[in-house]
Amino acid sequence: MTDAAAALKAENVRMTFGETKALDNVSLTIEPGEMVALIGPSGSGKSTLLRVAAALQKADSDSGPVSVLGRVMQKSGKISSGVRANRARLGFIFQQFNLVGRLTLFSNVMLGALGRLPAWRGALGLFPIAVKQAAMDALERVGIAEFAGRRASNLSGGQQQRGAIARALVQGAECLFADEPIASLDPVSARKVMELLRELNQTDGLSVVVTLHQVDYAQKFCDRTVALNKGRIVYDGPSDGLDRDKLVEIYGPEFEVAFQGGES
Repeated sequence: MTDAAAALKAENVRMTFGETKALDNVSLTIEPGEMVALIGPSGSGKSTLLRVAAALQKADSDSGPVSVLGRVMQKSGKISSGVRANRARLGFIFQQFNLVGRLTLFSNVMLGALGRLPAWRGALGLFPIAVKQAAMDALERVGIAEFAGRRASNLSGGQQQRGAIARALVQGAECLFADEPIASLDPVSARKVMELLRELNQTDGLSVVVTLHQVDYAQKFCDRTVALNKGRIVYDGPSDGLDRDKLVEIYGPEFEVAFQGGES
């Protein structure tokens, strides 16, 4: 284990796609209990950083280590042999929800417990009563218990995203990575999802790292913002420190676009 105090620690991370440096010597530390926004223009590297940290993508061979909750996820372009166990404490929320459409919302949420159950139980769908109760409690927590029996494919985007968060709660995640979780949602649903993430951070003490296109959501819901541009960190500080000059540096002269879709 390394740096058990850090929710996320990335050291000199590099990742290259062809001739493009998606991550160019990025170092970042996020402490337990923080809620941090990653912002930047499309292609800046924010989603890549999150996926590398979760070991969903391999960094370059000359890249430094990446740890989550004190456990190494990858180093020098090699995924840790214990990455499956390491991921058990990390919930990853995707932009496209990643629910199984043919299953009910309730069944999807119970899948969060698979990492701590015998494989045969998961394969047969034989979940203990305690897991079923945890799934219903999680659905109550995120405000969609009345849709428990509905197929995931018949839910709205906002309902599916809250279902994905409920699944992470059943998983027992101590840290949440959310990769553009509100990009596909209408403003009302987006606000509800961000409010839920903030509640889990403030009430439950979960560390939350969320990539966002909307700067105003970062300013409203996250105390700290990290901005990337062309694979490099160009700002790391208080969200209310993102003044006009800094936003122009991050996004260029059309920085106003970063506010579209958010709420003041």
